[in-house]
Amino acid sequence: MEKKKIDFKTWWWYNKVYVLLGAAALAVALYSFLPNLLAPKADYSVALVSVTGLPEEQIEALRARVETLADDRNGDGRVLVEAALYRADLSGELEGSLNYSEASRFDADLIGRVSALLFFDEPEGFRQNVAAPCTEPLPCSALPALADLLPEGWYVSARTDCGADALWDRIRAS
Repeated sequence: MEKKKIDFKTWWWYNKVYVLLGAAALAVALYSFLPNLLAPKADYSVALVSVTGLPEEQIEALRARVETLADDRNGDGRVLVEAALYRADLSGELEGSLNYSEASRFDADLIGRVSALLFFDEPEGFRQNVAAPCTEPLPCSALPALADLLPEGWYVSARTDCGADALWDRIRAS
């Protein structure tokens, strides 16, 4: 037994730096990656596109309303909808680096098929400049589920290639 203690002390003397560096690297890796692994994944994502934007309270209310209509697509037992606001001009009349960067972010959303529902306040710009397969835009004021959430003049469309057909049907029916 005494020999094992001496062997361990000798081993620890030569290897403690490596053990402590390995423990520190493991702690940093867990701190970096664990929150992303444990974070809940959204069932649906919605995009709001407008030059003027919307107050955070309205975005949160819209997200909560869509959650009540949505279903649990990823099977984690809860419905989570994330909302992304893009302050871009879809008509192409506004120029500037901020508009270009926001329009590029929105294009990446469209190309990556991230958002299933698209809310916007420029229907003509949407029809002319959005090449993604979408349903015909409907005014939010004509849909009882969304009528009281967004200002007059906002429209909604659903991506037809994102598997949101059931959600779109529930929004139109309610």
